Amino acid sequence: MTEQRAFHVDLNRCTGCGACVVACGNENELPAGRAWRQVHTFNEARHPALPVVHLSLACNHCADPACLRHCPAAAYRKDSATGAVSVDPDRCIGCTYCAWACPYDAPRYNPEKRLMEKCTFCAERLDEGREPACVACCPTGALQLDCMDPKGDPAAPGFTPAGLRPAIRFTPLRRATPPELTAPLDPAAVAALHPGALGWPAAKITLRGEWPLVLFTWTAIVLVALAAASAGDALAVPPLPFLAAGATALVLSALHLGRKARAWRAAANWRTSWLSREIVILPLFLALAGAHLLRPDWPHLGWIAAAAGFAALIAIDRVYQVAMQVGPLNFLSDQALLTGFFLTGVLYRDPWLYVPAGALKLALYAYRKLRRWDGFRLGPAAASALRVAVGFGLPLPGLVLGGPAGPAIAAAAVIAGEFIDRCEFYGELEVITPRRQLRLDLDAALTKAENSSRQDAKAPS
Repeated sequence: MTEQRAFHVDLNRCTGCGACVVACGNENELPAGRAWRQVHTFNEARHPALPVVHLSLACNHCADPACLRHCPAAAYRKDSATGAVSVDPDRCIGCTYCAWACPYDAPRYNPEKRLMEKCTFCAERLDEGREPACVACCPTGALQLDCMDPKGDPAAPGFTPAGLRPAIRFTPLRRATPPELTAPLDPAAVAALHPGALGWPAAKITLRGEWPLVLFTWTAIVLVALAAASAGDALAVPPLPFLAAGATALVLSALHLGRKARAWRAAANWRTSWLSREIVILPLFLALAGAHLLRPDWPHLGWIAAAAGFAALIAIDRVYQVAMQVGPLNFLSDQALLTGFFLTGVLYRDPWLYVPAGALKLALYAYRKLRRWDGFRLGPAAASALRVAVGFGLPLPGLVLGGPAGPAIAAAAVIAGEFIDRCEFYGELEVITPRRQLRLDLDAALTKAENSSRQDAKAPS
């Protein structure tokens, strides 16, 4: 492989004019308003204590691309000559998971083609010895073509260090203090600009957009717990409704695909993609569990099916942990594996399993809510109160005081509570993007500026 080429952005020269965005759209014949390059601005409200920085970003054609590693359909390729990362439209299934995994928001969904698209590094121009269109049209020379920085992830406001070795470099600001602004400021806007005052950018993943996945993951958790309870003879599970629910879950998992007819390709990248592993393991679990329910005289098959089911829940968790840029030991309050243990303990009526699992889930849920607290709002507060009351308040009394119907009441309460939690989770899912990183960096800079201002005010004159 030849030396990887890289974009080079001089933060001192970029004026945010958007010429690179227009050039990208023209070169790739994209519809108006759709471009693979974007210009993001740090300190848009022009707080006088902070610099105004423009960040021109497209695909960074990383040395270790997250899109390539996590695409379940193995639709991505990295060219050995130019270093360009591209998506094959004949392989793409339009699942959008590459956009979840990429912290730089490079892959974009094309609703007309129902496929993913992205910056191609203008590979044809590179082959001809020319610069990418965005570089060639930058009027200030802020965007250039350079060689890959061997030191690793570069640093700039709004740029996430994700360990992917992106092919981009930045010339940092030369001034330690912001330049004097000649344009008039809005005093009210500046006075209102403090940490947490600005609204968060639009979420990449929403409950409305991904409701089939909510139902799919919720159904998968319930089916795994039922299979585990059946394996230990704690519960008699009728095979036909179980298999019908499993088939429904698989159909739900395909509803969000742009190209549903290509759903079979989702298993192609099982070596590196957790989404692909999920798609491989879950049907295997359903087949094993169905066989056990149809032939209960094969007891060992039930435990094998339960093990496969919990492996599928691990894969489900890793799908979301990858999107959130966290490791496998970063537990989520709605973690599928933990929920599976909790529900299985309730079905077994085993306090040694459901008490610690439920207590950990409740603690993680409370932590998630406190971390996101931005003031009391009736709707979210009511949903959270209902989730705690149903999912954690009812199961224990149901098991202890509910009589013969108690276990069924407790299990139904856990299942209902988990459905509320998964809906909330999708509404709160924090997937990093350049705009979100800019907001995080701006809040940190404003906090530092406010602390410095307070210290200066306290200092003796």
